[in-house]
Parts: sequence; structure tokens; C-alpha cells
Amino acid sequence: MIWIDFARLVSIFAVVFLHVAAFSLADSKIGTESWWISNIYDSLVRWCVPVFVMISGALLLDPSKNESIRQFYSKRLSKILIPLIFWTAFYLIWGFHTKTIKGDLLLKTIQGKPFYHLWFLYMISLLYLVTPYLRKIYNSSVPKERYLFAAITLAFPALTALYAKVYGNELRFGLTFFLSYMGYFFFGQIIRQDQTPVRHARWFGVTLGATIATTLGCYFWGDYKSSKAGSYFYSYLSITVIPQSIAIFYLFKSVMISSRWTGVVRSLSSVSMGVYLIHPVVLHYLKVGGFTHAIAPVAISIPVLSLTVFTLSAVISAAILRIPILRKVI
Repeated sequence: MIWIDFARLVSIFAVVFLHVAAFSLADSKIGTESWWISNIYDSLVRWCVPVFVMISGALLLDPSKNESIRQFYSKRLSKILIPLIFWTAFYLIWGFHTKTIKGDLLLKTIQGKPFYHLWFLYMISLLYLVTPYLRKIYNSSVPKERYLFAAITLAFPALTALYAKVYGNELRFGLTFFLSYMGYFFFGQIIRQDQTPVRHARWFGVTLGATIATTLGCYFWGDYKSSKAGSYFYSYLSITVIPQSIAIFYLFKSVMISSRWTGVVRSLSSVSMGVYLIHPVVLHYLKVGGFTHAIAPVAISIPVLSLTVFTLSAVISAAILRIPILRKVI
């Protein structure tokens, strides 16, 4: 399934792109030209994390897999727990030293966010923990029941996210994050098994419509109520990002990769975890070094900075993978 590797590769670049655009967005006043450009860029790639969750679902909920719970845990949890422990410690120490982390470090860890991107490791680890049981639910249900389960488990978190942004009453506890992403996890396998031809016009239309809705929703709702309320549309569980993510995953499934590029795609995909873990450090030092959006118009600086961060992070990740004692941390 080379399309899975391609989806992973594009998604990790989209994560880097998202964080670069988010920094520019935070530095811009709402409604200004730089804000609009950053807002559009940000809205274009909001599908990145949901697609990662769907990739995991497409691989781990495979009905053909026949392994015991013990086998599953020994294979998967060991691969995620070592990076989680190592990078939590690393970012707590590095963040405290560089003053990029503020507040109670213990509380941030309990919340599953010792650094702004590490929440994903906490969430996916707990999702892996319940995967053997989710696999049983998936295997014992018919397609309509799977769609209903996935839709329900996405609908409630979407409403909860809306309530949290509107009323500012957000629950932050790292042990519950994974519950909100079970729907995406299920949709990953549902879409993988869907044998109907991918209707490109439909899914491109959904992607475009959802992106526009995210862009405009953030502006109008933010202008009407508050920028924090407007950021609801950036949520991975918003009513605009959910359809965008599902549409993008369908489009990834239809991608055909030439045999000459298969090796390149797989090689770059293999460092995606490392890029995810390392890129905030690279981005920080590039900003400290003056390589910021001030060097060029935002429309140019965001893509250029994103490509630079991605490339440097990939090189560092590849180097780490060549060191036996460090290989397990990514």
C-alpha cells in the first residue's frame, strides 16, 4: 500500500506547514493581509493530524490480522512508549532551559501536552491500548454499523469542541484525548476497505468547500465573538475539518505512485515520526536565528520556511536512525 506511505509523507510535511503558518497567524492582527494569508494556509492543511489517525486505523484495524492481545501490545506499544517517555523528558528539560515552556510542567504532562505537539503521542498511545478491542468491534459489525459507530464517535467530540470554544469551558486531561479520535481511527479502515471507485470531483469539492468554510468561519466567528472562539474551526474535530480530512483520505487512496518513485516515498516516509518529534526544535532555532517571516512576504516565507524545517528535520531523523542506541526513540 504505497499510498499509505505517500499519505504519511505528505501529512508530516503538512504538520510542519501548519505549525509554521500558526506562528505567523499568532503574530498577525485579525483581518490584515498577513493574517488572511496565514489563515488560508492554516486552513488548507488542517487535515494532517486526522489523516495520521486514519492511517493508523487503516493499518491496525485490518480484519485479516490474527494476533493475540499480548502480541499486539509487544509489537506496537513498545514502539510508541519509548519515544513518548524520551521526548517528554527531552522537551520538559529543553523547554525549561529555553523558556519555551511556561507554567506548571507536571500539570502540562498530566494534560498530555508537555510541549505543543506531543499531545499526539499521548493520544495515539492510548488509542493503541484499546485497539485490540476496537478491532473486535470492527470485525463483528457490518458496514452500516461501522459507519454509524464512526459517525457517532466523531459527532459528540465535535459538539464538545464547539461548546468548549464558545463557552470557554474546555476539559484538559491527557487520558481522555483518544476517545475523541476513535471515529477517525474507524474511518481509516472503512475507507481502506471501500471498494467503490473514488469520485475525485466529489472529494475535491468537499475538500475545497470545507477549507473555505474553515477560513471564513475562523474570521467571522472570531470577529463576532473572539479569536479563541473563532479558532474552533481549526480544531481537528470541527464541523469543517472532519469532512475535509475524510475527503483528503479518500483522495490519498486514489493516488498512483510510479515504481521509480516508490523507494523515495518509502524512504522519506520512514523518517516521518522523527520529523514530527524534532521539527519544533528546528523551527525554534531558525526563528531565533532570524529566519522568520520578515525575510519575505508571508505568502512566500511560510512555504520556504516549512520546506527548510522539514528538510533539516528529515536529515536529523535519518542520522538518528543510523545510531543503534538512539534508533528506538523515533
